[in-house]
Amino acid sequence: MASTSNKFLVIGAGPSGIAAGAALKQQQIPFDIVDKGSQVGGIWDISRPDGPMYKSCHFISSRTLSGFPDFPMPDDYPDYPNHRLILQYIQSYATHHRLHPYIQFNTTVHQVTPENNLWKVTLGNNEVRLYKGVIVANGREWYPSVPAYDTVFEGETMHTQQYKSPDIFTGKRVLIVGAGNSGCDIACDAATHAGKAFISMRRGYYFIPKYLFGKPTDVFAHEGPQLPDWLEKPVFSFLLNKIVVGNLKQYGLPKPDHQLLQSHPIINYQLLHYLGHGDIQYKPDIVS
Repeated sequence: MASTSNKFLVIGAGPSGIAAGAALKQQQIPFDIVDKGSQVGGIWDISRPDGPMYKSCHFISSRTLSGFPDFPMPDDYPDYPNHRLILQYIQSYATHHRLHPYIQFNTTVHQVTPENNLWKVTLGNNEVRLYKGVIVANGREWYPSVPAYDTVFEGETMHTQQYKSPDIFTGKRVLIVGAGNSGCDIACDAATHAGKAFISMRRGYYFIPKYLFGKPTDVFAHEGPQLPDWLEKPVFSFLLNKIVVGNLKQYGLPKPDHQLLQSHPIINYQLLHYLGHGDIQYKPDIVS
């Protein structure tokens, strides 16, 4: 093949990878993109058996503030698009910038090492190329981090990365471990499909609804009064704790042990609904 030593390599054709490709193309910098999947989309491609996407997944930030700056999401998209619309949008962005001729699909990268002011890239098929630079955009959600417990659990276990559909919960007692945004999504699925559902949290979290005063919350924060940092957190905390969400103890949840926005908040109000209706119950951290 032709020399690649004057090119940059972008690893991954998800949203970050194609954004990098579009920027390189705009600056007329030669580049290649490789991706182990069969189409543009990264984690948003639910058809990938190795991917972490699940049926009930939606954006937790609004389409208004989540699109590429040069390519806004379509006006007919809902405020919080589902994974199918996000995949369609990402693919439309790649088509808009005519990136497909630069992408080599079904291609993995085995190793990247520096060599004589270049980067030696070994592909999964043992092909070796030299590149001027490498941009790594392979994502961070592909490989599960599984906690280790002192005792052996003989029931069925699954990490979020393997979860696809709530049908697997039907008629079962289900415990969701962890209250990240995906964990809360799946807990809501369990609340509506499982015979009995529980969620275990190590600590208390702030729950931020997706709407405030009729607007997506991030749009409200962006367009609303711009307060200084020392005032913004107390005001927003008052809105959440006294007006919008209320005391989390009424849902059986522990009080957060940190200030608002010191840790990643949970952009989910549905879970509070199901907790309040008894469709799922809170449990503390697991010991064994």
